[in-house]
Amino acid sequence: MQKVNSNSIAKLAAITASFALVAASLAIAPAAHAQSTSTTTTTTTTSGSAASAASLQAQIASLQAQLAASQGTMMMHMTFTRSLTIGSTGADVTALQSLLISKGFSIPAGATGYFGVQTRAAVAAYQSAHGISPAVGYFGPITRASVNSLDVTPPVVVTPPGVGCLPGAAFSSTTGLPCGTTTTIPPGSVHLNGGEGTINNFQTIGASNVTLGTGADQQIYGFSFMAGGSDLLVNRIYYDVANTVLTGTTRPWNIFGAATLKDASGAVVATVDGTNPANWSQDGTLSNGNQVYRLAFENVNTVVRMGTTQTYYLSLATQGAFATGNSGGIYSVGLAPQGLRATDAMGIQQYTSTAGQVSLVTVNNSSTGSVTLSVGSDLPQTTTLMANQNNTTQNVVLNTFTLNNTGSASLQLYTLPVTLLTAATSSGNTIASSSNLSGNLVQSLSLYQGSTLLDTESPSSTFTSGGTIIFKNIANVTIPSGTSQSFKVVANIQPVGGTNPAPAGAAVQVNVPGTGTDLETSNGAIITPNGTSTGYPISFAINGISIASAPTSATATAALASGGGGTAQTGTFTFIFNVTAFGQSVYVGSTTSSFVMNLVDTTTGSSTAVTNAALTSSANRSPGGNFLVNSGQTVTFTVTAQKTSGSGHFFYATLNSLSYGTSDSTTGSTTVALPSSYTTNAVAIAS
Repeated sequence: MQKVNSNSIAKLAAITASFALVAASLAIAPAAHAQSTSTTTTTTTTSGSAASAASLQAQIASLQAQLAASQGTMMMHMTFTRSLTIGSTGADVTALQSLLISKGFSIPAGATGYFGVQTRAAVAAYQSAHGISPAVGYFGPITRASVNSLDVTPPVVVTPPGVGCLPGAAFSSTTGLPCGTTTTIPPGSVHLNGGEGTINNFQTIGASNVTLGTGADQQIYGFSFMAGGSDLLVNRIYYDVANTVLTGTTRPWNIFGAATLKDASGAVVATVDGTNPANWSQDGTLSNGNQVYRLAFENVNTVVRMGTTQTYYLSLATQGAFATGNSGGIYSVGLAPQGLRATDAMGIQQYTSTAGQVSLVTVNNSSTGSVTLSVGSDLPQTTTLMANQNNTTQNVVLNTFTLNNTGSASLQLYTLPVTLLTAATSSGNTIASSSNLSGNLVQSLSLYQGSTLLDTESPSSTFTSGGTIIFKNIANVTIPSGTSQSFKVVANIQPVGGTNPAPAGAAVQVNVPGTGTDLETSNGAIITPNGTSTGYPISFAINGISIASAPTSATATAALASGGGGTAQTGTFTFIFNVTAFGQSVYVGSTTSSFVMNLVDTTTGSSTAVTNAALTSSANRSPGGNFLVNSGQTVTFTVTAQKTSGSGHFFYATLNSLSYGTSDSTTGSTTVALPSSYTTNAVAIAS
């Protein structure tokens, strides 16, 4: 970092000290550190004092500008992980704009966080200056790599002691930064809101048993958590890796290649070279005497906003050929004790209290490859569909999934098994496996790759619910190395109700287990996919309602309670969703007895039924004052609830069910369970 002119610092120190005295004389009340509110505080001062403060602030701003010039760059730098273009917004856009400005590329509007035409022109100028073609202003992988390679000095933010600080105040009410002469902010960090934070709702996801050959690369382990009480800056993440058996290779750098940390969107957060012994450190021993090695992702520098959930996934690659004498092994991979560290708005370091589950990774000296089976992004959720007493219901999608070939060889798909479950009824996301309706409810199942039909199979008359249907006539389906292919399972449903064997309300569910799938390399080696795709119950009725599988909107907000003057907040939780009636008209009551809604306190884990919510709808009112939804009509319902005090805890709401009837006097006779997608975000509610 360049040396700052000492005269400028001295002048700034003297002026800011004077400003502190003026600020104290104005009796400016300090706001709670980093607490956002919707109110405005007005302070009445004498004109002379205000003028003095304004004059001192102007001098401070001038000296800060001089300091910035003498220091070189004062912007914050981050490792850019996504492409940016016109319309992009976010902290990475702000960081990019600050970097470009510091390098002499003009953005007249400044670092606004919005990628507009000025930013595009600045990126194009940067591309021209660095020989990147075409220089059109699109911040893509090539430009991103160039910018990430720049050597950027961590900034120093000069915070005058008096700006927003009263004597004894720990934080500035104006800037939110600590009260002091200077504060150093590391690369990639941003201002954090809130008080003392916590790491809430930590859970392991995707931990499983995985087999890797040479030259493989696969997602191994994931975890998620919610930031409570404060924004959290994730500093670093540590994983422990150890060979759990006495045979094979104990030193992981002789087996593994690149280790990659990704977020829930698949964006790369950080990478570590697993072939370098310097990137592994000893972290104890197993009971069998084998050494535990720690793999460290330092300087993650990701901000998790208060009340939101962050997910990280670890992917491990194996080396293309193991060194002589190295034969793989069975490795446990998991988050190290206190392996997740984050800093809250108070500067306090927070750690995970548990390491969670571990994945077992079997590594063998073969090049057969690796495949991950995962749930499709468009997997159908629990719902009820209109069926017919006389005709089949065609082309009902029951499951979607992807096969991701992370190995080094192309694979051919020959057979794929699915599990078929049927029942006379279903309850929420659960289907009973005791009702043997499979052949009477499901006429046929078809496997598609995109829009291409691969195979159609039908359950036999003796098929038992919970049994396996095998798609065995698949031809010409190749999954090249490094690609992901999407598939779906589609059903034709038999007539239901009346005198048909399958009653109205019967449900079906299809799961894709992965086990038993015949994926082969060119030399005939069979690869078993890792992972599953578990479907949801889909019910079929002659009359009733169909509720959207996801709400149009599910939100939670908090604002100061009406009346002013205090800090009490009111949390508002709102669901907006569509309902369609079929077969006959239905009646939905207008009171809370027509639905079940819960508020969940993430701090204590308690769940409380809501009794004061309001239900409105675009539907017409019936003579009995209920909502009337005519057959074939789609209407919008809105459920709103409020909570007036929460002691600073985080709350979210779930909408669990909706009831209806076929007359004005039977509005609660039938209840439809809603899927887990009917959940709001979490919001903090102060008391």
